[in-house]
Amino acid sequence: MNSNPTPMSCAVSNGVQVAKITFGAIAYLLVIVLYVFVHDLGVSFYKERMGGFTARGVAIGITAELMFGFFIFINVVVFVLPRMALKFATIVLMVAIVLFYFLPENPVRAMAYSMLTGGMSVIALFTRSLVHRLIVRRWLRASAVTSLNS
Repeated sequence: MNSNPTPMSCAVSNGVQVAKITFGAIAYLLVIVLYVFVHDLGVSFYKERMGGFTARGVAIGITAELMFGFFIFINVVVFVLPRMALKFATIVLMVAIVLFYFLPENPVRAMAYSMLTGGMSVIALFTRSLVHRLIVRRWLRASAVTSLNS
């Protein structure tokens, strides 16, 4: 048995890696865009049900921007981490930091932002994992057909 990879198998494995990274990044970017819409929907829902914010001024807008920036930073870190356990641990740490930031003064915001950031990060993680499995399965099928035709 020759254990050296053939040029074709190297090209397939490089193609799989590029596709996994590209489609994984697309999944994370879509979730970041979805975050903005879900956040705005949540703010509208809150204002409609509660009659507006109790806090006035710049602080509430800065908090929203801070959470969005923190969400993006953590998801970039999660994107580059190699192991699933580290990814989940980073997401749990993010949710804990969000809770620590808001509690006990703002319990509603604590729940909303921790669920939003944590939920969206988990959605991105599972979407990327699903896309990886589909890409690998497709490339393996394509390489099996190619090797049978050779």
